[in-house]
Formats: sequence, C-alpha cells, structure tokens
Amino acid sequence: MGFIFFINPYLYAKLEGANFDNIAWLRNLGAALISVNGIGALLASSNPIKEKKLYDVVLLASCLETIALSWSTYSWEFSATVPWLIVVPLLMASLVSILLLIFRP
Repeated sequence: MGFIFFINPYLYAKLEGANFDNIAWLRNLGAALISVNGIGALLASSNPIKEKKLYDVVLLASCLETIALSWSTYSWEFSATVPWLIVVPLLMASLVSILLLIFRP
C-alpha cells in the first residue's frame, strides 16, 4: 500500500471514491509506510534480537498507525465511498500489529 500511496495516491483515491482535495497526506503516509514499516521491518527482521530497538520502533509505528486508522474509521473521517478499501487495510494493519507484539524478541 505504501508504494501506491507514495507513487500514485490519485489511483488509490480514485479506487476508493475519494476526492483529490487534500492528497498530500496520502503521499506522505506512503513515504512513512515504505521507510519505517517496510525497510525498517526488513532490517529488524534480519536479526530481531540484535535489532530490538529498531523492531520496537517498527512495532510502535505499526500500533500507532493502526490506532489512528481505527479512530478515523470509527469516526468515518474519510471522503471515500468504498468502505471495504478502508476496512480491509485496517484489519490487515491490526493483524500485523498483533503479530509484531506476539513475536517481539
């Protein structure tokens, strides 16, 4: 998702039926997802015990992003008109956060 948000946020907004009024936050979110949740997770997973601090940063970012997405979904702070394109990523983010917690070194 991060790559889509970063490279072509308009594509995702069009798929979910959102407007393009404030697309910058989506591109910035994509950059954060790629760097912290993507590259950071790959680096931390190479040696989780040695990279425990980095693992914890990835875990914290994932949990905070999931909480924020949950809050925004509950309040429906989106201009999207295709709810499953919001709910499915929320469920996936929740699963990832839980797995990161369970497998924390």
